[in-house]
Amino acid sequence: NFNLKGEEAQVSNWNDMGAWMNNNLLKDRDVLNEGTIAIAKNLVSGVADDLEKAKIIYKYVQDNTRYISVQIGIGGWKPISAIDVDRVKYGDCKGLSNYTYALLKAVGVQAFYTVIHAGNEKVDFDDDFPALQGNHAILAIPYNDKYYWVDCTSQINPFGFVGNFTDDRKALVVKPEGGEIIRTVAYINEENYQFTKAKYALDIAGNIIGNTTIVTKGIQYDNRFKLEQETKEDVIKHYKSYWNNINNLKIDTYSFENDRDEIVFTEKNELSATSYASISGNRILFTVNTFNNNGYVPNRYRNRKLPFEIQRGFLDEDEIRVQLPKGYIIEAIPEDKTIYSNFGSYSISFVKDLEANAIMYKRKMQINKGYYPKEQYASYRDFRKQTARADDAQVVLVKK
Repeated sequence: NFNLKGEEAQVSNWNDMGAWMNNNLLKDRDVLNEGTIAIAKNLVSGVADDLEKAKIIYKYVQDNTRYISVQIGIGGWKPISAIDVDRVKYGDCKGLSNYTYALLKAVGVQAFYTVIHAGNEKVDFDDDFPALQGNHAILAIPYNDKYYWVDCTSQINPFGFVGNFTDDRKALVVKPEGGEIIRTVAYINEENYQFTKAKYALDIAGNIIGNTTIVTKGIQYDNRFKLEQETKEDVIKHYKSYWNNINNLKIDTYSFENDRDEIVFTEKNELSATSYASISGNRILFTVNTFNNNGYVPNRYRNRKLPFEIQRGFLDEDEIRVQLPKGYIIEAIPEDKTIYSNFGSYSISFVKDLEANAIMYKRKMQINKGYYPKEQYASYRDFRKQTARADDAQVVLVKK
């Protein structure tokens, strides 16, 4: 039993909680004026598919509203009415979700208001304790026996892509007949994909010049697609931070392609750097893995007491071609390596092209999502130590 700013409630399960929210917090908040309903219907005129209608309405909301935060009084739980959001063109997560719901309802598309705990760390609703949990509202749109989850506060997210803010966690879906706990979409291991293809030429002074193409999907897309909204200064700062292993990096050109339908982001760069390689007498030493060097090693705990979780897995694949300087030959090159573990896998290979005086480097690293007992923590740390060392493996060139 509880009282929320004058709204009395008595619930014994999540179905009751959803019914109370529907009847007390959401009731009559979805009213729109006839002019707005006419605009919505005109937008989807000639479109028969409900999912396509939903995409059109979502784009309309993104283009015509902006986000503000309301966290005081019952406004922290009760959405601003749809007619008010339509008038002022802004709202918080509750108001914008309710407004989008109202527009979808106006064009005959079913959607459900959903309360969730948002943030980069996944937090589930507690199945056994119905209460005012969560800190965010989104929409669940049922279509062909699955749910499409839509964050109405984002002006740039592709339709149906929630990223790491609300992925893979239990949420309260509010339906007219009551509430239901449903898990949102999960992006699993290899779905969080990054492919880096690069080539560069190394000269006798240790300088490099080359280009890269980076393609990302899933959560890795979420980590990078916002780059297209950044200023040139911030984009350059991003690359200098991301490639902080490259001395004196200069980004000469860059371009982005954001496929919002397939949810794929592509980055292309032309770059150069001075003194990337080390010069030692008549030798040149350099790390071939220039563009995806992952040195992460978990902290050491001598007496770990708790299990550990990898909340999101990923898959990285890399191909780098290095043109070696004239007058130098390979004196030492790392061995090909493959590592398998419960936590993922890792492989690297080096192919020498003696005729072209070049090296082709290929790398594949997968980390698996999972919940692991404390006894496996040392093994996980050892796995990441091995991959970090392998990423730093160097080639030694010697003057002919």
